[in-house]
Amino acid sequence: MSAFIDSGILWRALDPGHPERQPCLGILRKCFTKRPEFIAGVNSVILVETMILLVKRSKIMPEVASKLLWEGFLKSEERVIVYPTYRNTLREALNLQATEPRVDFPDCVIASSMNENGISRIYTTNPEHFILFNFVKEAIDPRESIL
Repeated sequence: MSAFIDSGILWRALDPGHPERQPCLGILRKCFTKRPEFIAGVNSVILVETMILLVKRSKIMPEVASKLLWEGFLKSEERVIVYPTYRNTLREALNLQATEPRVDFPDCVIASSMNENGISRIYTTNPEHFILFNFVKEAIDPRESIL
């Protein structure tokens, strides 16, 4: 089974100083155990947003941020799938945003990637964006378990 990991989760998990790191890191641990609970899915939007967040918000140098992203997540081809973003992915994202204008376009691209790959679960810090789409069955914020 696969689930998407949104940039908000990935950023918090990779930033060693983030105050919400532990619940997000717990999600990644579920992918990297001996018997993973799921395979992590991402697309280029998630990866770009994660790098921006690590550099701009966490004030991590770009070379350190890229190493964190590679070594801490992407390097494992068995546990992480990077889904391509095609022209049709973007077209569907535009259609999704026309249907739900409250959802930011990057989240529409992520949702479109999920739909075209038959993935219905996402770990995200903004589940309210994803539950608006009928093909998303679960939008889980791991931080809610610590509130």
